[in-house]
Amino acid sequence: MNTELPAAVDALVVGGGPSGLAAATWLGRYQRFTLVVDAGENRNRSADHVHGFLGRDPIAPPDLLADARAGLAQYPLVQLHHGVVSGVVRGEDGLFHATVDGAHRVTASRLVLATGIRDQTPQMLGFEGHYGTDVHHCPSCDGFMARNEDIIVLGSSRLIPGFAAGLLDWARSVKIITHSRERIFNDSQKRLLNEHRIPVVRGTAEAFVGEPGRLSGVRMSDGTLVAGTRVFFSFRHLPTNQIAADLGCELNHDGSIVVNNHQHTTVEGVYAAGDITASMRLIPVAISTGTIAGIASATSLRGHESTPPAPHPAPPTRWFS
Repeated sequence: MNTELPAAVDALVVGGGPSGLAAATWLGRYQRFTLVVDAGENRNRSADHVHGFLGRDPIAPPDLLADARAGLAQYPLVQLHHGVVSGVVRGEDGLFHATVDGAHRVTASRLVLATGIRDQTPQMLGFEGHYGTDVHHCPSCDGFMARNEDIIVLGSSRLIPGFAAGLLDWARSVKIITHSRERIFNDSQKRLLNEHRIPVVRGTAEAFVGEPGRLSGVRMSDGTLVAGTRVFFSFRHLPTNQIAADLGCELNHDGSIVVNNHQHTTVEGVYAAGDITASMRLIPVAISTGTIAGIASATSLRGHESTPPAPHPAPPTRWFS
């Protein structure tokens, strides 16, 4: 995956998950010289399978990424690099000057941010073994696999009652462990939980009980066992938006990047795609937004000078002006 890095490209894609690879695919099809820099920290790397992906349902996340990378081989102007973009500044020339792996400088005419988000995970014994098998963060992704099961929800934010009630689309029963001893739900939330017969256990969860794939419950810090065959958690979702913030891109209240219908941010020449922009964080959505960002950034170069070895782009058009 790593080769000698170019000094200048038409487009730099930061992040090589589904959205970043989709953007790179379409930049390649538009013959834009493109560098994708990926740190290998995709959000679903612990999941056993990706579900609901048309034509490949299910598919393991490494297989999906491997297929996407293999497909990029047909586009000679797209280069993949395993590494980290530690910073990007916009020069007076309007170009983006990125630092890759702490030392290498790459200049780009367009920037696509596909940096995703990071989930705060439970600090519990056995988490690493169970995560992605019978412990999950995404009901839309894995709720179907939990049909007719007894689900435990970990979390105490104001969103947890609705998060838990939504799992009743699939589950036989749902209960909440707050992972905190404080009273945290208001009266209307308590009414919702009572209406749907969702009990709340206040206290700190300590460990997952059972082998991965054969979960029997969660052990509390006082030694009691809360029975359940699958766990969903929701604590904090941390957007990796530092580059966007440094460049002055407008951010939403949750830290996601504000984009228009073409995935263009509020900073000229900067596009964003995937979980860092979308409210519905699913791989088909990430691929869709990455496709839009790739095409939009490629066609925005019409009428501009390209970076060798890319061919000179078509004359300017109004659509993406």
